[in-house]
Parts: sequence; C-alpha cells; structure tokens
Amino acid sequence: MDLIKIALGDYPRYEELLLRKDKFEKEAFMWYEEYIKTFGKYLIEVFEAKVECIRLKKMIAFAQAEVNKGHTPDKEAINALVGLQMQSYYEELKSMVKQHEDSKKSILIPQHEIERIKKIYREIAKILHPDINPETQRDETLKDLWNRVVIAYKCNKLKDMEELQVLVNKALTDKGFDKSKIVIENIAEKIIKLEEEINRIITTDPYNFKFLLEDKEETAQRISDLQDEKKQYDGYRKELENILSELTGE
Repeated sequence: MDLIKIALGDYPRYEELLLRKDKFEKEAFMWYEEYIKTFGKYLIEVFEAKVECIRLKKMIAFAQAEVNKGHTPDKEAINALVGLQMQSYYEELKSMVKQHEDSKKSILIPQHEIERIKKIYREIAKILHPDINPETQRDETLKDLWNRVVIAYKCNKLKDMEELQVLVNKALTDKGFDKSKIVIENIAEKIIKLEEEINRIITTDPYNFKFLLEDKEETAQRISDLQDEKKQYDGYRKELENILSELTGE
C-alpha cells in the first residue's frame, strides 16, 4: 500500500513528462519534414555533385594504377567496377529524393484539428502509454492499439484518433482496467531520465531546425550557402574530369 502511495505521489509529474516528451518528439519530426521540404532540393543537388566527384576520384585512382603498370586504362571496365563501389551512395541519394518527394505531399492541417488530436492523444496516453500501463506491453490487443495511436498521432489523422479513442476505452473496459492500481517502479529515476531526454530533444536537431525555418533571413542564407557549395563541387568535378581524360587518353 505504501508503494502505491509513493508511486501515485510522483505519478502526475511522471505522466506530464511522458506527454511532454512525446509532444516534443512529434514537433521534432514535423520540423524535420519542413526542413526537408524547404532545403531538400538543394541538399540533393549538393549531394549529387559530391557523389559525382567521389565517383571521378575513384575512376582516377583505378586509371592511375593501370598507367603505373604500363597499361592503357580501360575506362568502360573501370566505370563498371566503380559503379559497384558507388551503390551505397546511390541508395542514399535515392532515399533523399524519396524523403523530399514525401515531404511535398504533406497536407496543412487546420489548427483546431491539431489541438483536437493533441487532446485525444493525451487522454489515450494517460491510460495506454507503455511506460504508464505495463499491460500495454503484455497484451497484444493493447499493444496493437497503442502502435496505431502513435502512427495516427504522428501523421495528424484526426478521424483515426477519434475512432481509436473509442476502441481503446472499450478494450480497457472489457479487460477491467483500473488506473488507480498503476504502480511505476523506480519512478524517481525515470523522471530524471525523462527530464534529460526532453532536454536532449529540444536542444538538438531536428527540433532546433525550427529556429532556422522560422527565420526567413537565415533560411535564405542557408539556401545560398547550399547553392555555393554545389558550385564548388561543380568546379572540382570539371578538374577531375580533365585529369581522367588525360589518363585515359580521351
């Protein structure tokens, strides 16, 4: 009985910190999407230019090795070999392009819907969050419902959240869930860890992208810097192309 009283005494603080952490994590995700939407085009262009320079440097290294042996470099064979070594870069580039395309598909959600989603999430999280209700991890039905809630919350799907709230309440009622019997072990330690995690989230990227994106001058400067970086890579690429041409006799 004493254990329950102690846990419930710290419980409101623990609960609030969990909800704050989830809120900041969602905001960080949204700022990341906005960052990709705003700068994705320029980031992709820079990365493409950088990857091409890496490819040319590898081509030059293989060609130089052949010249050192007294052989005439076979550019086609070297190109095929380098192509295999470049696959990870091409996969990363493909991922960047997809993320940018996905970010452009995001829909602006009315503020009143966002607030409604937040309210429903808080109500559900207080009774279903795995760090609050241990049964959520043990019960497959509750675990599935929680996973669906997290997805709907992050994707700002109001209709899904409203439907899930009904399903969650029914599932907990059917299982005879009693919130007053929740006991969080080592709650003081968990509170400290939550405070540390929240501080980490709000002091690092992607959450801190918000300060860049909310400043129009800084945003314009960032775009300009990325454009300048691409120009530098373009200039370097031309130098590498000339070196490769000399080695291969083209």
